[in-house]
Amino acid sequence: MMRKIQTKGWRPWAARCACGWVLCGLVLAARAQAAAPLVANGDFEQADAHEPGRPAAWGRIDGLGVQWTDAGDAAHGKAIRMDTRVSEKAMMAQWRKTGQTNEWNIPNAADSAVAETYGLSLYSDSMPVKPGQPYRISFDFKGAGGGKVWVRGYGKLQGQVRRRWETWVRCAGNSSGWGKCSQVFFPTKFRPDVTEMKVMLYAYFPAGLYWFDNVRIEPITVAEYDAEKR
Repeated sequence: MMRKIQTKGWRPWAARCACGWVLCGLVLAARAQAAAPLVANGDFEQADAHEPGRPAAWGRIDGLGVQWTDAGDAAHGKAIRMDTRVSEKAMMAQWRKTGQTNEWNIPNAADSAVAETYGLSLYSDSMPVKPGQPYRISFDFKGAGGGKVWVRGYGKLQGQVRRRWETWVRCAGNSSGWGKCSQVFFPTKFRPDVTEMKVMLYAYFPAGLYWFDNVRIEPITVAEYDAEKR
């Protein structure tokens, strides 16, 4: 005669195990979401799905003054290179060629280097700003010194989204090697109506080559912000 296998107590144990796995999965998912970078594609390794010639989550690349290209070393892979030696006339011709004159325009463009007047820039896509939250921006930079990275905050004013706040980091580096730059900032401390932000990479004088890579924004505590702002 076959004996019945006793299953008493098995199902509650299985249920507890299943619940444990579910909770573990939820915790891991939450951690992964929390660790997701605010600046999408800040390392510039991913191409845009619709325009493979530019990095995903960043503005259009003109291909002359602003290039998305190989940095020449394994540690950085692809990066943004800005050449401010290019003349204003050459930049205008390139923007016409790439259909970007609605974004960029130099009235009465001259033969002089764009470094001497307007410089060159590239914007990230927008990212949300959390009320009461301070942040730290960090990035890698290589160049002769005439570079800045801006964080610009936007919010509604009279029913329209407008720039409401900004800060910038002066780039410290040299032409021969990469340097790391960082700074803390707190958009809603000064402008509570700021709801989103963008990063703008900017290069200007002296005329030369400027490189940007590994752009990152991360949330920090108010205590960390206060300590670094002293």
